Amino acid sequence: MKSFLKKTTLLIAVLVPVFSSAQQDPQYSQYMFNPLSINPAYSGSRGVMNGALVYRNQWVSFPGAPNTQVLAINTPLRKGKVGVGFELVRDQIGPKNTVAGYASYAYRVPLGKGKLAFGLGAGFVNFRINWDQISYKDQQDYYAQLNAMSTTLPDFKFGVYFNNKKSYAGFSVTHLNTPNYGTLVIDTVITTASLRRHAFFTAGRAFALGSDFTFCPSIIARSVVSLTSASVDVNLNFRYKEVMWFGISARSEQSMVIMAQYAISEKFHVGYSYDMSLGRLRNYHSGSHEIMLGFNLNIFQSDIMSPRYF
Repeated sequence: MKSFLKKTTLLIAVLVPVFSSAQQDPQYSQYMFNPLSINPAYSGSRGVMNGALVYRNQWVSFPGAPNTQVLAINTPLRKGKVGVGFELVRDQIGPKNTVAGYASYAYRVPLGKGKLAFGLGAGFVNFRINWDQISYKDQQDYYAQLNAMSTTLPDFKFGVYFNNKKSYAGFSVTHLNTPNYGTLVIDTVITTASLRRHAFFTAGRAFALGSDFTFCPSIIARSVVSLTSASVDVNLNFRYKEVMWFGISARSEQSMVIMAQYAISEKFHVGYSYDMSLGRLRNYHSGSHEIMLGFNLNIFQSDIMSPRYF
């Protein structure tokens, strides 16, 4: 039992419970409305200051399930070639709490009928593991004597992003420096925990369906660079005038997502998505909820493309 508890504790608190395909980065269902959380090269691409406040409660009723909050803001500078952004993320999984902050810089160049951007994100990530929040059957266990452990490390990410009036495509890699946030010794075996590089590919396009409706399919593929497996979402979104979005996503890990978004005004919109598992995991939780509040502010009074689908 003692050996089993040690291994279980290590899995949960240090190596990080996996989202899918052993991913350590948070997973978002409404990624198409908050691309900065995936790709720093998105900064400034919309032509106006825009941002999102996201709350995600994953696997409701599952003990220690992921809970994530995000604040992301980006804007082009006055001349339009440079975009900057800021992102603050809090992600909690069981006894492990992660807080990260990033500043991003993107440089945009004309390419055909659109623009190609190269972006770099730099910041910090703080890991805090509360060993005392774990219930130990054997109170003499080594880990039962530990208190909270905390460390703060630098973190970097890079991306490229192309967009025009009706389409976009992007590729990014996070944790370029693979920060090492902990080392444990169990029975003379040394285990090092670090953030692995994660790769993301996104693409989407808008198709007009008459004067009122627009069909906006998109895709996202996520993968840990050192692994061969990947997670893929295929999304089918529909837009009604300038007021509503509604759609459905199919995820490769036997789950699906339904979502909707409503424009409160020209500047603010609110979105909601519900994830449901289709596999065995559905027996252990009641789905995942994600709420997003987004905004667009044309502080420089720039000539932006209209309508803007992404």
